[in-house]
Amino acid sequence: MNLGTGAGFTTTVAKVVRHPGRDVVLAKLAAAATAVTPVAVSTTAPQAGETLQVAGFGRTATEWVPGRPRVAAFTVAGVDGSAVSVSSADGVDTCKGDAGGPAFRVTGGTAQLVALSSTSWQHGCLDVTETRQGGTETRVDDLATWIRQHTLPTPVSCPAGAAIWTARTDGTLWRYVHQGAADGTLSWTQPSKAIGWGWDGRTLAGKGGVIWDIHRNHGSGDPFGSGSLKRWVYSTDSGWSGGGQVGSGWERYLTPEYRERITVDRQNRIFMIDDQHRLKVYAWDDATGWWVNGGGDVLDTGWDRFDSITAAGDGVLYARKPTGELFRFQYDFTTSSWTQRDKPVGVGWQMFSEIFSPGGDILYGRGSTGSSPWDGQPGPVLRWYRYSDNTDTWAPSGPDRMGVTIGTGWNTEIHVTAAPDSCTLTP
Repeated sequence: MNLGTGAGFTTTVAKVVRHPGRDVVLAKLAAAATAVTPVAVSTTAPQAGETLQVAGFGRTATEWVPGRPRVAAFTVAGVDGSAVSVSSADGVDTCKGDAGGPAFRVTGGTAQLVALSSTSWQHGCLDVTETRQGGTETRVDDLATWIRQHTLPTPVSCPAGAAIWTARTDGTLWRYVHQGAADGTLSWTQPSKAIGWGWDGRTLAGKGGVIWDIHRNHGSGDPFGSGSLKRWVYSTDSGWSGGGQVGSGWERYLTPEYRERITVDRQNRIFMIDDQHRLKVYAWDDATGWWVNGGGDVLDTGWDRFDSITAAGDGVLYARKPTGELFRFQYDFTTSSWTQRDKPVGVGWQMFSEIFSPGGDILYGRGSTGSSPWDGQPGPVLRWYRYSDNTDTWAPSGPDRMGVTIGTGWNTEIHVTAAPDSCTLTP
């Protein structure tokens, strides 16, 4: 890079991640520096007496703003758990403008990044009269795990696959298992028969086999009114239990306007957008067998701008506008605060009639058209997506660049829902 001529690669910084305990940040570039070969991060700690090459665009002994970076040899004077103290042979410390510059060792002609310039006395720098000498570099040789956590997608685990429930127009309930939920592969366990009848209301899967049923009344012989909330539990070993009423007045979520404005996260919290445009949450207490707060808790206001919400983790919500823009939110129930709000993560999501999730920031979308993953024929398809919040990226898509097609059909059901504890992030 030459500051005088502008030669080299320049771009803006799109995202900054600060290390919690060191003078280090990771900066995500807005554009890839494809013509620049990165220096490998060292995995070996610096040693006292070792020589490191330190580079930076800071002032020198004679220039305020040099056009090209200065590279000078520094000797390691001491090492502790997070920092390296250094001194230069020519008596000139790192100067203003050098902070963040690399300190690297050269072994066999190959450079390895050992540390980053942090502080110094600036001895020998232009217009500095300080007589003390030496500087401090921040170690990076032991930060490989932290770097991976913020530069590679967090692994996700779906040990038993994703349990997906479909409520069909005849009221039958079916349970599928997508064995390829973690990576979007075509691996399914298909049901041989329905496992329930009368499921023509709003069906929402929860954790631990819980199935919430916003009931639709079936006539004079049905003791439950429309809008009654019933809580069932399904076990693959013993079948159904529960089914008692745990709420009423939920009939709003049987209507086309509100049926996608309700979702359940992996902790069995029910999130909803109410008729006052508020985002509310109802938390279930397994110990007492009842709600923590029967009236629900208001988390936010102004959510009438979204026509669909999907929980995809512990307090993680994806909210869609009618125009197709998708946003990610995350609420920390320990601190009662948002850790992420209105983060734009996609467009074009209006093509789906329903978006649901098995957890782990995985999303399924149904109701769009595409090519069958088996025979290539056009028709309605089920699409799989996985978002990585730490890298701001989606998992690679299929040929049409609209997610990964993992099934055909899935367009005639009343509702499709996935058990939200099927998948989890494994940092």
